[in-house]
Amino acid sequence: MDKNYERDYISKHQQIKEKLIDLTRENKRACFDVAKLAYQLGMDIRTVRAHLKVMEVDMVGFFMDPGEKQFCTKEGIALLSDMLKLKDKDGD
Repeated sequence: MDKNYERDYISKHQQIKEKLIDLTRENKRACFDVAKLAYQLGMDIRTVRAHLKVMEVDMVGFFMDPGEKQFCTKEGIALLSDMLKLKDKDGD
């Protein structure tokens, strides 16, 4: 692999992963629209989707639908789980 291509690939991968983490923390959401994520990053949707597929293998998150239009982060799902536990305790 060409060193410039490798650096570019790694840089894009890191950008996407950091954006997912930031969005999860800022918005307290678990899942994100892949097209909107690509737009916010200024990247091609196919590029973002390909990187998300790698992240899915690495257990960063997973696609929610067969069309791979929604991606959910592990941190976001944990956040939702905690919110549900709190609501359940308040309802007791």
